[in-house]
Amino acid sequence: MIRLVVQNQVTGNLQELDTFGNENISLTLQVDDVRDIESKHASYSKDFNLPATKNNNKFFEHYYNPDRYKTNFNVYKNVKAYLYSDEVLVLEGFLRLLNVVDKDTEITYNVVLFNDVANIIETLADATIKDLDFSDIIHEFTVSNILNSWTDTGVTLTAGGTSTDVFYPIINDGQMTILDIEANNIGLFNRHKNYVMNLRLKYVIDKIFEFAGFNYNSNFFNSSYFSKIYFDTGIESTELDAVGDTLTCDGVAPVADVSLTQQPDYEPSWTNESGDVNNAFNVGTGVFTAPFDTMANFIISLNIEPLVLPAIGTIDLIGIYTPSGGVAELVYLDSGFIYIQGNDTLTFNCNFDMGVNDTMEFRIAAEYNNLFYVPSGSSASLSITTNPQQPTLQVINADIGDIKLADILTDVFKMFNLTLESIQNNILKIEPYDDFVNNTILDWTKKVNINEIVIEPIEIPKRIEFLHAEDSSDYYKNKYQNLQGVSFGSHIVEFDVDNDEVVQIKNNVFAAPYVNLLEGGTNYTQVIAEQDGETFKGYKNLPRLVFKRTFVDADDFIDFGYLDTSASFSGFFNAVAEHTVNAHFYDESLINANTDDNSLLYGLINPFDLYILGNQPNNTLFQNYWFNYINDKYNVTDGLLFKAEINLKPTDIFNFSFAYKVRIQDQLYRVNKIEYNTDKNNLAKVELLRI
Repeated sequence: MIRLVVQNQVTGNLQELDTFGNENISLTLQVDDVRDIESKHASYSKDFNLPATKNNNKFFEHYYNPDRYKTNFNVYKNVKAYLYSDEVLVLEGFLRLLNVVDKDTEITYNVVLFNDVANIIETLADATIKDLDFSDIIHEFTVSNILNSWTDTGVTLTAGGTSTDVFYPIINDGQMTILDIEANNIGLFNRHKNYVMNLRLKYVIDKIFEFAGFNYNSNFFNSSYFSKIYFDTGIESTELDAVGDTLTCDGVAPVADVSLTQQPDYEPSWTNESGDVNNAFNVGTGVFTAPFDTMANFIISLNIEPLVLPAIGTIDLIGIYTPSGGVAELVYLDSGFIYIQGNDTLTFNCNFDMGVNDTMEFRIAAEYNNLFYVPSGSSASLSITTNPQQPTLQVINADIGDIKLADILTDVFKMFNLTLESIQNNILKIEPYDDFVNNTILDWTKKVNINEIVIEPIEIPKRIEFLHAEDSSDYYKNKYQNLQGVSFGSHIVEFDVDNDEVVQIKNNVFAAPYVNLLEGGTNYTQVIAEQDGETFKGYKNLPRLVFKRTFVDADDFIDFGYLDTSASFSGFFNAVAEHTVNAHFYDESLINANTDDNSLLYGLINPFDLYILGNQPNNTLFQNYWFNYINDKYNVTDGLLFKAEINLKPTDIFNFSFAYKVRIQDQLYRVNKIEYNTDKNNLAKVELLRI
């Protein structure tokens, strides 16, 4: 006898649906299929009918009636369901209503069941990263947070506390050179494109499971190995286009200031301020105080007249910049070349990195004693724009927000060849194949119907290709493919069979990371760039999985010298002493890499761009997670499918796991698939893979 228990969509309460009492419900149980290794499979039932009893009509709200007025039952939402045979649970998952048939006044509800492995993907549907809540990692985009994200200290959160779920590795957009480092040109000014927000993969996986209402049991997800894996939010960040505060003010007649060496010079004064949300600009003193670490943009426009006609020369915008707690210094912000017969308007436009509480005042000065003056009562204007202080949610939502959550899970399942098995109560057991299978042996010798046994060879493809997601704009990986004839980071397995089939295990979300030598130096950085004519630039890239390598000692990290956390970045890149990066596809530095280290690439590479690679790590994704699986599934010499009818009881199904081995006579097998029927008189059809 079968029982079907479901969860009411409105109340959340469990209730039993009526059955005909003599249903023969066929179940297909599997976790993967030797014929379709690129997909992970869920267990499911064939469709079956339920009667239109008063109880069932109430649950389905008379779905057969087009004029029904109650619409609480949503046919597009999954219904949690439990199928029992002889009071033993044989399938837990969800029920879906396929249709209602009204034939000769008899109404039946046609339904199908899927287990929880399918349920989580179905539940996620088209949900994207935008649907997740990242408010728990909101933080300020500051120098100290960038530095601390490289270590186990983590970023300081706006709400208090710290987090290591965010990481800001250095990424080259194709324009970085060693000269930029030596000239301090990748300080705060360029941090938006060279320090890219990365998220811990496990952190996002946990968010996805929470969103879907599921839990997992996984030593792998909880391992130190998996905790080191992060992915970027995109090097061409739309955060650059975002605006924090913009303040404007009109000037009155600037006054002469004899404090500078250049003469004459003028100190503009201002009035009519607007848009100063943070009260960052003091109209009376003309001093701008940065409300937070920011790349500030200054635009100043004013009238200039020569003392002697005609006049030609260069006029400079000079800033009196005072780091917080530091000493004032003169900085050249912009200059303009003028040729005037009379009154002329000159506009200065510049960007400057500032830390919280740093100040800036403005002066207008001439070069080479070029005599000019600012007419009394002339017009002048000032505009100051600051980038947002907390871009966390904006960056995530704008740059990777459209990536589907189901696609992320599917990619992770592929890359690490994870096996998923429902263990009841919305909990999935998730482990790599090698860790999922065990040596528990079930002896089914006496359960086999020996009157009909089929021995069938396994359909083995000609080739299996393991590929990362294709990022077609990536200049460096395109160059690699053109030179090597294969995709960077890929792996190919060839079989000696007369079969033309090619199977692809290919990511949809995560591309392979690439590392290249920094131009003009000995340092290596992760690089994401496309070619734009004669130059390179960042682009809207697919995310890459990388290992975060925390810095241990001076021999194992990029030694950039002393970090001045006052936003000036003084001395930050004064010392370049190492040859490696803090985020890439190996979990060890390039120079210290050994063959037994781990790689996030499917296969080995030609390291022609990695001149200091010590030893290429052999523990690739294929070697770690697919090698034994392929050997078990596609044994050209001894592999075969043993098909038989086996007398399996409901308790056998309840206690069974695809992790177990099955013994029949003296041979051991792994179960590929079970076709089970709730009718006691029907034997289960079982496919076993010889090992």
